[in-house]
Amino acid sequence: MKIRALLTILIGLSLPSPGQEPDQDKDPLRVDPARDLYDLATLNYNDARNEKDPGKRERDYRIAAKKFDQFLRTFPRDEKAIEAWYFLGMTYRQIGEDEASRTCFKTAASTWKTGKFVEASALFLASDDYKDGKWRDAAKWFQIVADTTKNEEIKHQSLYRRFLCFHKLEDKGGMLLSLKAVLANEGSPYAEKARLALARLYRDSKSTRQAHEQFVILSKSRDARIRAEAVFQAAVTAQALGDKSLTKTWFRKTLSEAQAKDVKGKTQLALMNLHYKDKQWQDVIEVFRIGNFELDKNAELQRLIMAAKSYDALDQKNEVTKLYQQIAKLSPGSASSFDAAYNVLVRDHEKDARGFAQSAEAFLTSYATEKAKDPKIHSIRLLLAEHYYSAKSYEKAISHYRLLDLSLVDASNTLGVRYHVAKSQLALKNEKGALAAIAAFITQFPEAKQCTQLRLDRAELLNAAGREAEAVGDYEAILLSTTDQKLKRILILRLAAIYQEQESWEKFAAMQNKLLLLPGIDQKTEASANFWLGWNELRLKNSAKAEPYLRKARTLDPKTFASKVSPILIKNAFKAGNLDLLEKEINLARKDSPKTELSSSILQWLGATLIKKGEDQRGWPFLDEGLADKTTPAKPLVWKLYTQASLNLDKHADALRGAGNILNLEENAYRKAEALYLKSQAHTGLKQFDEARQAASDALDLRPAGDLDIRLRMFAGDIDIAAGKPDAAIRHYIVVESTYAKTAADKKEALAKVISTLKAIGTPKALELLKDYQK
Repeated sequence: MKIRALLTILIGLSLPSPGQEPDQDKDPLRVDPARDLYDLATLNYNDARNEKDPGKRERDYRIAAKKFDQFLRTFPRDEKAIEAWYFLGMTYRQIGEDEASRTCFKTAASTWKTGKFVEASALFLASDDYKDGKWRDAAKWFQIVADTTKNEEIKHQSLYRRFLCFHKLEDKGGMLLSLKAVLANEGSPYAEKARLALARLYRDSKSTRQAHEQFVILSKSRDARIRAEAVFQAAVTAQALGDKSLTKTWFRKTLSEAQAKDVKGKTQLALMNLHYKDKQWQDVIEVFRIGNFELDKNAELQRLIMAAKSYDALDQKNEVTKLYQQIAKLSPGSASSFDAAYNVLVRDHEKDARGFAQSAEAFLTSYATEKAKDPKIHSIRLLLAEHYYSAKSYEKAISHYRLLDLSLVDASNTLGVRYHVAKSQLALKNEKGALAAIAAFITQFPEAKQCTQLRLDRAELLNAAGREAEAVGDYEAILLSTTDQKLKRILILRLAAIYQEQESWEKFAAMQNKLLLLPGIDQKTEASANFWLGWNELRLKNSAKAEPYLRKARTLDPKTFASKVSPILIKNAFKAGNLDLLEKEINLARKDSPKTELSSSILQWLGATLIKKGEDQRGWPFLDEGLADKTTPAKPLVWKLYTQASLNLDKHADALRGAGNILNLEENAYRKAEALYLKSQAHTGLKQFDEARQAASDALDLRPAGDLDIRLRMFAGDIDIAAGKPDAAIRHYIVVESTYAKTAADKKEALAKVISTLKAIGTPKALELLKDYQK
């Protein structure tokens, strides 16, 4: 807040206007010349304040000034003297007599030690002197304001302004005392600024210990800028105090401060240097990795060198090479371009860098002729050839292998180069070159393990060229000699494929048996071998021997073989008439290979057979699935079994479908009547009572004889009972009992239905009739 604003607050809020508070103890009848003169002065002062006309206002202020002056000359020790001095000063200020005004304020502020008029006078003086750059005088008046005010905000600002005055004077002693006063002023909003200024003052005065203590306190500031400076200065002062551990801690904290960006470069360098001197290589690298900050060329070079040497001490060679490249660019004279390029290429190859091949080609173009015998040339050529080989650019690989002088590279590379030459020729399908390279390798390295692989490659090359006899010879020879189980597996599979193509089934089966003898073969391979052994037994018409192999293949790899094996095993179980086995095989097929199509005829047979045995629940799903295939028509008897089982299982819609199919297929009137009876039952189950009655009526129209006739007539009543119409049902039951029932069992059943229905009707007439039937 500016000084003028501070002054306005003080005058407006703290001080009364003259004459605003009349003396309550004054006796109006007693003559008091001093008070009369003071009141006259204040009356003129208040008139001036309230006057709108500028001329009259100035006249009234001058009259007031004259009266206040007269009062002070006549009654200098009166209790109102301090007020008169203050208001005289205010009056002079209103009419532009600033020096006279300041004299009055100085008298008030110097003569008296307490009170609001001392405070206000001192604040006017402080404001004037601060504005005019009279720093020492302003500091004096600010101290008086701070000592006399009861307003905490004014006190906070006055103490801090006092410090600013001493700061302008560059008075370190005054600054120190005034800053301590600000910090001692509890609740001051300027405390943190004051502490920062105090810390800087201690630092600049070489009072390092005190400066460090203050910066440590400020390191917890919520102000990011203050905190960043404090953390950095805490490190600098700790370093000046010779505390290496603290210095490292505070420098590390500085690097994490966002507002410390201007000092991060030199902070990082200083911290790396501290760790480097203590041979703390990992710490050097960790600090180096924090980031790249702005440094001059020499400092950046020093930073890179320390990092490179630290990586070297930790044996991290690729990082050393990477930094070596940066150092070379930053300071070209530090190493030859040839060595630098070589080191970079080695690093790029190890890192599988994208631009390695292009850079290596350029390197060889630049230096290969001039340095033809330099081992580094052939080292890069070898790396480039190997790069092309790995990238399957075999023609480019061969071109560099041919130019390679193996005598100028480590001898341990020779075998690999010869092997890769042979493999490159094979990949290029250069039959002549490949056969020659393989022969050369086997001649030079007859005991090398790669010989087996190259013999295998040669066998496959010969096989592809139509020279199977030579290829088979190689395969069989390797199979007899190798102890490598993985290779044995590859050879057996290859020979099996050849024998299968040649339809040499005995040899083919022998290879499958060999596969099963290999230790630790995977499930898929084991499953495949069992399948083909089972297939071979089927080929030989040995179904019983085939089944165990086929089942094992399905168990080991159901995803692959369930769809192939299950239909075979189902067919065999069907042929054997084994219901339990057939059901088990069908269920396994559904579980392991749901999409496999099964024989509808077999499904119909299994379902119908089980239903005939009274196992409706077990047989119905198979028969339902078998009948779903429209391409495999079923006989009426099968549909009858299906319909009866559906009714027994309360599957009325399926029963209705079954009855419909019987009616479509059957020509015999009695069988049609049976189908209509089943249809009527299905409609009843579906609560389609009109349709049920119609079906039963249609069946009776066909005049079936014997038990079916009685069943239909009895069921007519059952339909009405199901429909909740016992009155209608009773007539059907009575007719059957009295007319159509011939056997004792039929009569008994009909009588029971008559009795239960009469009871259900429950009317007096029905109950009377019931007595007759109960007799």
